[in-house]
Order: sequence, then structure tokens, then C-alpha cells
Amino acid sequence: MRKARPNAEVLAAPETSPALRQKLASVERIRRFACDHLSLPGNDSYGTYADLGRPYVTWVLYAAPEFSLKPKTWWYPTLGRLDYRGFFREADARELAATLREDGHDVVVGGVDAYSTLGWFHDPVLNCFVDYPEIALAELLFHELTHRRLFRAGDTDFNESLATAYAEEGVKRWLRHENRPADLSNYEAMLVRRNDFYREIDRTRAALDKLYQSGLSAEAMRPRKAKLMRDLQSRFRELRRRWGGRGLESWLDGELGNAHLVSVITYQEHTPVFHKLYRDCGGDPDEFFKRAARMKLPEER
Repeated sequence: MRKARPNAEVLAAPETSPALRQKLASVERIRRFACDHLSLPGNDSYGTYADLGRPYVTWVLYAAPEFSLKPKTWWYPTLGRLDYRGFFREADARELAATLREDGHDVVVGGVDAYSTLGWFHDPVLNCFVDYPEIALAELLFHELTHRRLFRAGDTDFNESLATAYAEEGVKRWLRHENRPADLSNYEAMLVRRNDFYREIDRTRAALDKLYQSGLSAEAMRPRKAKLMRDLQSRFRELRRRWGGRGLESWLDGELGNAHLVSVITYQEHTPVFHKLYRDCGGDPDEFFKRAARMKLPEER
């Protein structure tokens, strides 16, 4: 917050690079659209810019037992229990990860480009994500602004699935508004690839759930689990081939564990429900959030 400067000031400063000036101009256009067409609080966030001097704003840790896809949770004041633990220092995240591994958990730690303070503060644009391609930048801002518009304490799956689905719908609406049919077609093709990815995750999740409920000993389950994870990586390599040989690098480098799956299931668990809700509301943002606030989602994990 101390480093944040108004976007207008950064845009006007002679030392601001043309690339940053272009990105901040895009942010201003995206914020206006969020307010005017998506009923998101774009006037209250991302009106300032901060360079943190590091690639990530936080580091986040996901963990799950060796033979379970039920994530470990942590309790936060005002937020309730969430499926992840966040740190401002990477070393702190790595330290906890080592402890949890010793206790028998699968753990994954990753850098985070952005997060929402849910209205407690006016979130700034950060160097961590300002260089995103414009469409990815819009999706990220719509996602984080959705958290500010509606957040359910203690329900990570609800919050992340809601924000993911609404951001995707928001980007499609934004591209139509800007009359960018080629970009819209490319984005929709990307969403198909994203669904292909999650379909493989769900396939592996179902197989792991069956294994973990089989009653087999840990010694018997361990190699079977490892094979299921290797099979997932093989299918990801096939996806890469179909996509043109790019993507999914972090999923192909090293061994996978339950925490890897938990980290993405959290964001996609109920997105089909919210996409359907958006269609049922005829794309009316206020009606969408009104109904979403009353929804009770099934327990799937």
C-alpha cells in the first residue's frame, strides 16, 4: 500500500515505460467495463499501481494427507476456514511445507500474482501481473473483483468456483462489447483446452477416491497412487501434443501428489453450476449475484 501510486500519476510520469503505460490504460478500460457491465466494484480497486520489486505478492501452500483428497484447512479471522495457507515470505511457506511433509502430507507451494483483500483495502495493480496478456489481465481482474462483490466465509470451493466462472463469462462479454470476434474465438478455444485439463483431473480424482476407499494397506496403495499420477502426466503430454506442444510444464516436472490436485479442484469444483446460473439469469449480473448468494452447493469431496 505504501508503494502504490494512482494509475493516472504513473501514466503521466515521463519515466513510465510505454509498455507499462499501455498496460495501465488497459486496466482503466477493464475497470470501467467491470463497473458498467458486470456490476463489479471496479471503482474501488486497481486504481493504483505498485512495483513490489519481486515476482510474487505472496506464496500459497496446499496440503492433503497422503491417501486423501480432502485438503488441510486453516482458520483465519473474518474469513473462516480456507483450503490454503498464504505467506508474504517464501521461506516461511517452505518451512511449513517441510514440516507437513514430515507429518505425512502431500504439499505444494507456489507463487501468487494477485489476491483480493475483499474490500478491506483498495487493491493495487501489481508488477506481478500487470504484464499479463490483456485478456488474461481482464480475467484476473474480474476474478478478484468477484471476490470483493461476493465472498462466503469458510467456503473456498464456493468462492473460487464462483469467481472463476464469472470471470470467464465476464471476459466473453467484454470481448463482445469491444467487437473483437477473433479474440473471442481464441478465448473460447482456450476455455475448451482448460476444460480438457480439468476433465483429466476429474478422471484421476475419481480413480484416487476409489483407491483411497478400497481398504488396502498404505504399502499396497502407495505404488497404485504413483501409477495413477504418472498416467495423469502421460495424458497431459498427449494434451500438449494436441495443443501444439506447449503448456502444463509445472505438471510434467517432477512427481505429482494429492496437493497438486487439491490446488486446482478448489478453483473448478462448481464452475459448471455457476455458468448455468449465469445463463439462467439471462446474463443479468445483479440477478446472478442475488441468486448466487442464496445457493447451497453440494459437498463433492
